[in-house]
Amino acid sequence: MLAATLIWGFLFYKKDYHPQPLRIIVQVFVIGLFSMVPVFAYKFIYQHYLPLLSEYEIFRPLLTQPLLIGLGYFLFNLVLLTTLLFTLSSLMTLILTVFKHDTLINIKRALKEESLDFVATSMMIGGLIYVEVFLQSVFNIQIIHTVLGTILFLGIIEEYIKHLIVRLTDDKKLRDIDDAITLSVMVGLAFALIETIVYAISTGDFALIIYRSFLSLPIHLIASGIFGYYYGLAHFAKPIVKTEGGGDKIYHSGWLPKILKCRRSTLYADGKMTEGLFFASLFHAVTNVLFEINLTFLVVPIVVLGLVVLNHLYKMARTEWKAIRA
Repeated sequence: MLAATLIWGFLFYKKDYHPQPLRIIVQVFVIGLFSMVPVFAYKFIYQHYLPLLSEYEIFRPLLTQPLLIGLGYFLFNLVLLTTLLFTLSSLMTLILTVFKHDTLINIKRALKEESLDFVATSMMIGGLIYVEVFLQSVFNIQIIHTVLGTILFLGIIEEYIKHLIVRLTDDKKLRDIDDAITLSVMVGLAFALIETIVYAISTGDFALIIYRSFLSLPIHLIASGIFGYYYGLAHFAKPIVKTEGGGDKIYHSGWLPKILKCRRSTLYADGKMTEGLFFASLFHAVTNVLFEINLTFLVVPIVVLGLVVLNHLYKMARTEWKAIRA
């Protein structure tokens, strides 16, 4: 498993046009090995103290309460969960970097700039759940079972935590969009490595290690890489919007941007972050759902397609960066 992880990591390290120094790659990977800790901490907290934050209980209000009341409870739960995940990830990263000054700066920047991307993406999933309820009541068709809804949310949680590890560890050192993809891939590989070891030990089935080396590793690296690409776009939002013309002015289209006095780069960055989390979580969730319903044979072509897409994102990142530097 470790050999497979290193091979995958080397392949994507070589894809980076101007890779980060190897010590940075290793640092991010090592911290990524602990990215399961916030997931375990989250599960411990909802199992013992805040059951309303469990994967299913989060969206239960959508199914049991009137529309507006359920939406309000759902939104409150999401904000609370986002705060919890950010706090857990920040504390872990601070400890692992020995309270490094750069980490503190990254956390401060993230607090200032991190929009409610997790909430926005989760609201989209909430919309799917409403569709499921409607179809079930009208046509007796169920598209999202409780288990599948849980898988969707767990995928979002994992992708969000993996992203936070990258952002809080190396946010200031990103030199181009490629860096964001590669570092995200490294965290995804580290997460998958530890997840596989934990599963193998807990089930006593060490054959899982071989099986997951060919499926879980690429699934996590693809999902993380997708988010990494959009994070890279968001990180360099200011130069990108300037290359598109019009400068980084206050956005005057729409009532909400006018009230909030949002700059074009802010709206661009927020949009890309939400897109990244959505597409990464969607890819992750689709593969998990296929595993859940015993259609594993369909995962292989999806993984191959995902690798092709990720390779294309590297090319797009270089094209975008050349446009910025021109």
